[in-house]
Amino acid sequence: MTTIVSYRFSETGAWGYFYYAGRTPVGGTDCQLSTKSTVTITGDGLLWYSSFGILTDLMPGISRRVNDNLSGKELYRIIFWRPGLYEISSRTERGDWALNVEERDGMYLFGAPGKPVAAITERTEEANWIPPSRMQLKPAFRTNFFEEEDNTVFRMMVLSFPALKMI
Repeated sequence: MTTIVSYRFSETGAWGYFYYAGRTPVGGTDCQLSTKSTVTITGDGLLWYSSFGILTDLMPGISRRVNDNLSGKELYRIIFWRPGLYEISSRTERGDWALNVEERDGMYLFGAPGKPVAAITERTEEANWIPPSRMQLKPAFRTNFFEEEDNTVFRMMVLSFPALKMI
C-alpha cells in the first residue's frame, strides 16, 4: 500500500495541492479562479488541464473533461451522477474503461462498489513534516493506494479528483 499526503495552498486567485509520498514530491494541482474553473495537473512528466464553467447547471450525466496539455487529447472525463457519486471514464485505443467514485463519510472511494483500489481516506490538518515552500502549506488529505501496480497516470487521476469534482 502506498500513502500520499496532499498539502493545500491558497493565494489570491488560485488554490491547489502539492502531493508527497513521505518527503518525495509526486505532483501537484493548481486551480485558477474565474468564470471557469481551470485546473492544471502535473506529476512525473505529465501535464494535464481541465476547464469547467462555474455557472454550469449540474444534472445527472454532466461531465468534466481532462486533457493532455501537449496534444489537447481528452484523457478521461469525470461524470456527475448525483452528490457523492461520480464516474471516471475514458475511451482509448486499448478499449473503454470506467471507475466509480463514491463519497462516503468524508472519504472518496475509487473502484467497484465494495472493492476500492484507492481511497482518499481522511481529511487531516496535522503532519509530522510540512514541505518547504514560498506559500503556506497545510496538510489536507491522506490517500491510500491499495493496488501494488499504481502508476503515475492513475495516481494523478485519483489525487486531483477533489480539485476536479463539480460539487
